[in-house]
Amino acid sequence: MLTNQMEISSESLIDSVNSFEDARKLFPVTDSCTYLDSAHYSQYSLETRRRLKNFIDEFTFSNKNLSLFNYRIAETVKEKCAELIGAEPNDIIITGSTTHGLNIFANGIKLNSGDCVVFADSEFPSVVYAWMNQERLKGIKTEMIPSVNGKILEDDIRNTIAANKAKVLAISSVEFLGFRNDLNSISRICKENDCMLVVDAIQSTGACPVNVRESNIDFFATGGQKWMMSPSGIGFAYINPAIKHLVEPTYVATSSIEYDFKNFLNYKLNFRKDGAAYENSTPNTLGLIGMESSIELFLKLGVDNIFKHILGLQDLFMSEMEDSDFVIDSDLTPEHRSNILIFSYKEGSQNEAVQKYLENENIFVALREGFLRLAAHLFNNEDDILKLCIALKKFKGQ
Repeated sequence: MLTNQMEISSESLIDSVNSFEDARKLFPVTDSCTYLDSAHYSQYSLETRRRLKNFIDEFTFSNKNLSLFNYRIAETVKEKCAELIGAEPNDIIITGSTTHGLNIFANGIKLNSGDCVVFADSEFPSVVYAWMNQERLKGIKTEMIPSVNGKILEDDIRNTIAANKAKVLAISSVEFLGFRNDLNSISRICKENDCMLVVDAIQSTGACPVNVRESNIDFFATGGQKWMMSPSGIGFAYINPAIKHLVEPTYVATSSIEYDFKNFLNYKLNFRKDGAAYENSTPNTLGLIGMESSIELFLKLGVDNIFKHILGLQDLFMSEMEDSDFVIDSDLTPEHRSNILIFSYKEGSQNEAVQKYLENENIFVALREGFLRLAAHLFNNEDDILKLCIALKKFKGQ
């Protein structure tokens, strides 16, 4: 009965990927539209769909052991997450989102009333609200680092940390307006001032290279639905083992404890020594399946190569639009250039009209804080960029 109702394929489509042209074939969204908005969310690959469908069919038609499956896939996913960001598997925490990860740190870090946490005045709200909540709950003080159109100067970071004797800097690796922070340099500033570095990496994971140990990051959180091309409701975090003793688990689950499977009633609050100490009990199974699929693709292609591919598409865009009515607003210096490019029509007030015009042309970019945002990913190619450029050159204002 089971074999008649299920058509389970065991062959990974990622095995056939040897180039970005091969990878593009795994994303049928490219046949239905010109999608250039991966900073908002990304679609699934055919391989992710295959794995999700196979699991759903198998679980629907058979008595698959969900607990055992979750345990095994969580272990393998942690290994791949660690490889992706240069960490150790024991320091990886499976989360439900970037926000979940940020709150693990904010809720658990041992700070006193009056201690200061700093972040930029252009951060995505999830970075800010985690600390505004600690202001409400524990009397933590917060200060904002000034920025201009999402661009944050290191001197302003240094001065704000020093002036407030800040205990924590919370910052995005890539800001949602595309400015890439130099984490190596910022980490040095933090260490010089005895300040912990917390990184929101949702706008970079899978598209920009990062090594948490080389950058000496204290805590790193990311989510699946954007550049990681995974189901929503899944993510992961990294905690530097040197600071684990400073971050208390504030959500206790059976699986975060060194429990005896054969004696559940032997209640002892002995937290695990690895990242699982901070996890919820039951993970997002489908999320783990999807995230593992995407990470395998990133590792196959290489994140350095993915980043170069994206920058190459941006270069083509800028070259094609050089003498047009559009201007580039991103910082293009090598240390700050990212996978996100922001640009504007010569009259910035027309940018919303430009976005709507593009949508009518079946081309999708985002509008954020008044800027147009181009976020090409590994499945995009030069034809996508040329379609965008041709459409933009036809726009004459409204």
